[in-house]
Parts: sequence; structure tokens; C-alpha cells
Amino acid sequence: MSHPLYVAFVWHLHQPYYRDEETGEYTQPWVRLHAVKDYLHLAQVLADYPAIHQTFNLVPCLVEQLYDYAHNQAMDRAQRLSRTPATRLTVQEKAHLLSFFFSISWEKVVRRQPHYWRLLRLKEEVGDQPRLLSTAYYRDLVAWFNLAWIDPATRERDRELKALADKGSGYSHRDIERILHKHQEMMAEIIPLYRSLQARGQMEISTSPYFHPILPLLIDNGSAREASPGLELANPGFVHPEDAAEQVRLAVEAHRRYFGEPPRGLWPSEGAVSQELVDLVASRTDFAWLASDEGVLARSLGIAIERDGQERALNPQALYQPYRLEPAWPRRSGPGLQIMFRDHQLSDLIGFVYKHWDERAAAEDLVARLRGIHDCLAGDDAPHLVTIILDGENCWEEYDHNGDRFLRHLYELISGDSSLHTTTLSEYLARFPAKDALPRLAAGSWIGANLETWIGEPAQNRAWEYLKRAKTRLTEWQAAYPLADLPVLERALRELYIAEGSDWFWWYYSRNSSENELLFDQAFREHLNRVYRIMGIPSPSWLKEPISSAVAATPTRPMGGYISPRLSAAEVASEQWLTAGCVEPLSSTGAMQRARTVMKRLYYGYDPADLYLRLESTGKIGPFFVGFYLSLPGAKPANRSTRYGGTNLEIESPESPLTWEIAVFPGASYAVLNRSDGHGGWVPVREMGSVALGPRNLELSLPLADLGLKLGDTLDLVVNLARDMVLLEALPSRNALTVQLVPRG
Repeated sequence: MSHPLYVAFVWHLHQPYYRDEETGEYTQPWVRLHAVKDYLHLAQVLADYPAIHQTFNLVPCLVEQLYDYAHNQAMDRAQRLSRTPATRLTVQEKAHLLSFFFSISWEKVVRRQPHYWRLLRLKEEVGDQPRLLSTAYYRDLVAWFNLAWIDPATRERDRELKALADKGSGYSHRDIERILHKHQEMMAEIIPLYRSLQARGQMEISTSPYFHPILPLLIDNGSAREASPGLELANPGFVHPEDAAEQVRLAVEAHRRYFGEPPRGLWPSEGAVSQELVDLVASRTDFAWLASDEGVLARSLGIAIERDGQERALNPQALYQPYRLEPAWPRRSGPGLQIMFRDHQLSDLIGFVYKHWDERAAAEDLVARLRGIHDCLAGDDAPHLVTIILDGENCWEEYDHNGDRFLRHLYELISGDSSLHTTTLSEYLARFPAKDALPRLAAGSWIGANLETWIGEPAQNRAWEYLKRAKTRLTEWQAAYPLADLPVLERALRELYIAEGSDWFWWYYSRNSSENELLFDQAFREHLNRVYRIMGIPSPSWLKEPISSAVAATPTRPMGGYISPRLSAAEVASEQWLTAGCVEPLSSTGAMQRARTVMKRLYYGYDPADLYLRLESTGKIGPFFVGFYLSLPGAKPANRSTRYGGTNLEIESPESPLTWEIAVFPGASYAVLNRSDGHGGWVPVREMGSVALGPRNLELSLPLADLGLKLGDTLDLVVNLARDMVLLEALPSRNALTVQLVPRG
């Protein structure tokens, strides 16, 4: 290979729009907190390694909020409560502090600060009685919450912050004001530093549509059915390409205002693209490139991106190159629009896996994987680009030292390796423009190469329906009052554009759950309420009820009758599984979501004699350990944990004691029935004969009598996936699945 392997890191920085346009208060503090922990830190580390070039994607509504904070025009609720003297806090405000001011990793952050950890233990002792804690306690809690969110390297480097952290307890109101003033100073540094790195050519700053909407769904909701033909959609659909175009126009205008030049790249929100989006973006002359995920590339080319046992792409030439996009009409001027596709395996390693590793070992593993890709392409004289794109803010909290040591060791290794060369996306395309074209870009996103995260479930569809109603009513009002003040119309449209953001629909997805989902539901409906208030129209009654309680959404399907399928492990489940129960993974419960899980779906069922299980995966299942665990009420002996339980702190063991294990070890062509020994071990009973193993699926059956079961009994079921003796996934991800062996007619 005559070229080094080019590597493009793209850090996507995004927060929803939190400002209440009527009161001016920010409902959530995450822009401020991620600013002092992540946004400044990422750029500061990059500045220390001039040989490393990277792309940072900043969503305009995030930049707007950063600008407001930097210019003292923003105040969030947590900030306001932090500035309230502890002697003036109400009982309700103290309760809020106790519930919210430990919102950071307990394991990686709180536990490692002895004074903060002591505050948490005291909070747990008093339970829901905030009156039992002193005003000194609340001052210390406020101080530590705001200190803990500052990047630890900054806390150690800044003498004043270090002294405040070393103080440990007994904080005064003046100490808290100094910490918050440091927040202010740090936030004021961010945009100037990014502009400086842009000016010296080390950083490219790209953009996304202004309020982070899913552009294909704005253009036409129906695009979701391209990847998911049977998806249920809201009726009538949302078809407003003019809104998509305006979100892009606003983004370019803001980017020029904040960074002094137009963006060359557009990261479509969530990597969500479609051919209709290509036509929209190509109608402008601002953009040189788009980016999305390898799953979208696979669907666009009609191929699979297969990987070997070391998780390397078997067709790297297809993945590691840019492509020309073919719009319905040629661009008016300038070069053609091009697209890159991220390696989601490498991206997910940084986002989800390496946080569990020693930081130096993680950096060395990533560099070794990049060198392996370089070696695989050794016989190819063409240049190749590995694109790594991920959320640049939410993963670092679970890294030691906020990812600082990982990033610095990674940059040192790459800087000293002549076989690897980092680049911005525009730099690469200027030297090596795309040679191959994609005649048509498939609709999909960086999550599963489809759009199901934002549409298709009852709650999501209800939200789209409400958005459509508000849009229609605003259009009718505009037609009825053509002489209405333009600022009034602009205010109403702005509220509508905010409500088009992807985050609202993301939280309505049944696979995403958190204590914040009700706050997002309330905020979404409030933005739509304001559209009506701005028009001088009473808010409709249907906006008063939470969407999440108005409809039911679940990733499970109950059994519809007995099943007695012939075991085949076919790529597609046969009709004999039609009445089986089904459960799908909850891919995420926090602010980040993996591109995909390995386990795709579990079918379960029974007839009067046998239990049947079918596990489907998104990739080859051979390299993984698969363990099915059954819990029978009152059965003994029983274990409290699955095999490899405890190797992944994010996965809790089932609450019910476990009686049986059906184990399929990596590379095996059979399953083993094991019984718990009551001490954490598993004793082999016999090798199972009724098993079918395919590349991606496995099916098995087992007599109920062998398990000590009969019709009328109840069992709990969970399946685990592990690799290299480390637990990776559990299905279901929360608790176990309860199966009642109901006699059926």
C-alpha cells in the first residue's frame, strides 16, 4: 500500500434545545455541564497534538446555547438553585438537589471523591426526608456537583479549582460562586478555541440541521418504510420538505455567523439519510460532503459488510472509500456531493467498550486494529479512509479521568506511526475525491440502518400526528392572516422547528427509557402549545395529556398459541414460529445508543411436551458464548448469578435464583444442559440433541419434564451473550422474561 491509512475522527457534539422561550430559563443543565467537562477538553487535548487533524460536528442549536452561556444570557434551573443560598432553599428545592445533584457516574466519579461519596451515603440514609440534612450539607452537595462535572485534568491544572476540590467540605456560598464563575470562564473559551484550531487547519467544523431533526422524516415520513416495509406510520403523514430545507438553511447561516465561514460538511442528524435528502442538499452549493453509517452503505450497494473473527471488514475496499452521490438534477456549480460511511465497529468500541478497559490498553488496541486494516489493504495502491464517527460527549464519563489518558495515548501512538495519518473529511476529499458513485442512497440512519428509533411505535406516531396538526393549523392561520406581523410568524415557526428535533421522538421509543422521558414529553408538548398561543388560539385539550401515558408501546409480543416448530435455524423464522412469543433488546437506557446489538430477537414457546427457543443475531453468532438461564420458583439448588455475571457492571443479574443453564460455547455445534450447584457453578447434565445452529441464528428444544416443568407452571427466562469471558448483552435487558405455561385449546 503506497499510502498510509487515512483515519478521520468525527466527534458529534449535540444537545437538545433546552431554553424556555417564554421564561428564558434552561430546563436542563446539560449544555453547561458537558461544556466544562467535554467540549473544551476535547479541543484542548487536540491542540496539544498538532499532527492530529479531526472533524468536529457542532449542531447549531447547541452552539446557540453555548453562546448564550458564554455571554451571561443563559441560566438553567440547576445553576439557579446552585446560586440560591442554602438557608433560602425550600423543602422541594432540597428534594430536587438530592435527586439530581448526584447525576454523574457513581463508580467513576462520585465514589472516587471521598467527600462527594460521603454526601451520597448520607442522602441514602435519610431517604426522602431532606429536612434531616443541614444547610452545610446542601452547600457541600452543590459545590461537589458543579466541581465533579469539570474535566478532572482542568481541576488539577487550575490552582484555584484544585484548592477548592482539596478543601473537600465546609464550602461557603462564595466558594460555590467561584466554581460557577469558572464554569463561565471555561464556556467563554470554547468557540474561540474551535475557531483557532479551524484557522490553523487542524480542525474542520461541520454542521447538522439547526434543531437536529431527522431530515428524511421531515421530507416524507414514508421514507421510513424503505428499510422497514411493514412499519406502522402516523396518518396523515408528515410531508414537509420545505421544513427540512429551512432547517439546513438556518444551520448554514448560523455556522457562518459563529465560525466565520460556511460549513463544507453536513452530518445529517443521527446519520439519517435518503435519496430525497441528497436532492435537497445538492440543490445548495455549500456542502462538499455528507456522512452516514456502514449499514446504510451496505443497503445502498446491496451487499453485506462481513467481518472476520477479529472483527475486520472482509470487503474493506467497499467500506473505506468515499462515494459520489447522484442527485435528480446536477448541481448549479461547484464539485459534486460526496459521502463517507463510518466504521461502526470501531466507533462503538470507543463509545461503548473501551470505557471498561485500561486506557492505555484501549488506545493500543484501537491502533492495532487500524494497523490491521492497513495491512489488509497492503496490496492496494489506492488511498483508503477509515471514518470513525461517534457522540463526542456522553461516553467519557465512564472512562477513567474523563477519557484524557485514553485520548492522549491514542494521539501519541498515531502521531508516531507513519502507516497512519489522521485527516479531516474535507482535507481527504480535496486530495482524493470519490471515484465510484452511488446511483441511489438507501434511507436509514446510524442506528440499525433504519429509522425505527424515531417513528413507527404508537407513542412516536402520536407525536408525529401532533406535530402535523400544529403545522397544519399554523399554515391555515398564516393563510387566514397574511398581514400578520412577520416576527409573530417567525416565533411560531421557531417553536415548530424546535419540536421537529430528533430527541423528542428518540425518548418516545420503547427501547429508550430514563427518568427524563417525562420531562422531554412535557417539553415537546409545551413547544407545540406555544405555537397555538403565539397564534392567539387556545391550546387543544389533547396536548394536555402526556403522550407516553396516552399510548402503550412495548418491545415484546406474547404467545398466541402452542408451537411445535421443526428446528432449522433458517435465516428467516418459519411460519411455525408465528404464534411464538417474542422479545427484542432494549438497546439503550441512557443518552447514547449503540448502532446495533448482537442479539436481535428471541422467540419462545412451548407445546404440552417441549420448550422451544430461537435466538436471532445481527451478525455471526459463532464467536460468542450464548447462555439461556431458567429460573423455576422454589427450585433448588439455585445460583444468584449467570456465568460471567459481574464482568459487566451495566448488566445486572436476574432477581430470581437461577436453576438451569443451556450453554452454547464459542465455535461449538451443540448445546449443553447444565444445572446450578448453588455456589455459582454449573454442573453438566447432558449434551442436547435437539439443536440447530446457523450462522446468525440458533434454535433448540427441550422436554419440559427434563426441567421439572409441566403445564400450569411458571418460569423466568433470560439469555446472555459473552465474548472472551466478558458479558456483553442480556435479553431482556431489564429483569427476566416471565413465561406462564398456560394450557391452551
